[in-house]
Amino acid sequence: MRAFARWEPRYTTWYPNCRTGVRLSQMHHLYSQIRDDIMSMAVAPGERLSERILESKYGGSRTPVRAALSRLEVDGLVQRDARGWAVTPLSFQEMERAFEFRGAVERGAVALACSRASGEQIDAIEEMVVSVAMDMSHDEWHRAGRDFHVELARLSCNAFFVRAIEDVMTRLGRVRWLEIRTEAGRARTVTEHCHILSLVRRGDADAAIKAISDHAGSAQKRHAEALMGGARQRGEIVILAGARA
Repeated sequence: MRAFARWEPRYTTWYPNCRTGVRLSQMHHLYSQIRDDIMSMAVAPGERLSERILESKYGGSRTPVRAALSRLEVDGLVQRDARGWAVTPLSFQEMERAFEFRGAVERGAVALACSRASGEQIDAIEEMVVSVAMDMSHDEWHRAGRDFHVELARLSCNAFFVRAIEDVMTRLGRVRWLEIRTEAGRARTVTEHCHILSLVRRGDADAAIKAISDHAGSAQKRHAEALMGGARQRGEIVILAGARA
């Protein structure tokens, strides 16, 4: 049977003189730039987004800007109403539901990983985890944490689990960004990640499920504290109705 290489979109390799290819390239660039600013809180939750201002700020025409915003809407990072576009507000309710979903997905993914993951796959993730520097930038640490959970889901050998974790980690990304991690906290996270991987390597599904559940539970508590702290310190963070008082 013929093996097919994994397909990945490569917008910039499309015909350079094709108008459609240029617009797709612009859309991809705009999407990445706006997404990075939303995830890093440079653009605040609840902030209105003007298509004209986005064109001027990031460069690009109206059609790619609208396409980028539509893609961000699918990610849950922006929303549209009668007045136009706005960054999706943060809320405790959404965070709690996201963690509820993440917990269910990760427990299933880890259970499968215990019977499907190879030693080489686990070695690769473990190498990524232990190479994390305690003094790395906030942005690098934020990305490293997300990558661990995505790669852990990949050990399930089920692409649906991977996509689900990629999506929920994106939706939790802004809350994770608010969290201030000390060196001791980072070291604890690395230890927990290594422990989870060791249980997967042993094929101990029950213990691995408990470890990932405990890890997610402590993360949810920290994120709730970070969200509340952000709400008190930064007036632009919007807490929706139904959130904790």
